Amino acid sequence: MNNSHYNEPKTQTLAETDNFQAWRAEEPDGETTYYLQIGRATINFFQEEWDQFMTFLKDIDNVKPDEEQLYRLEFDNVDIWMDEEDWKEFKNLTRDIGK
Repeated sequence: MNNSHYNEPKTQTLAETDNFQAWRAEEPDGETTYYLQIGRATINFFQEEWDQFMTFLKDIDNVKPDEEQLYRLEFDNVDIWMDEEDWKEFKNLTRDIGK
């Protein structure tokens, strides 16, 4: 008997736009991980990191573009820059995450 499907995480989409997606995975070991896909980049979060990200989202409207009119997201080992159009789409995604 093949039990490999029992080892697959159970996933739930939290929010999705045309270019971005956020989802949660209940891992077989009982841990919950979160994923944020921004274009071609996918960033994974453990619960504590996700909680910090959710705290950041409370002030997302205060984020301003740099001198080149790019919005910057900083994570542990990756920085992501977005133009105005992508930033608006990202903000729409984040609003849906909190629902």
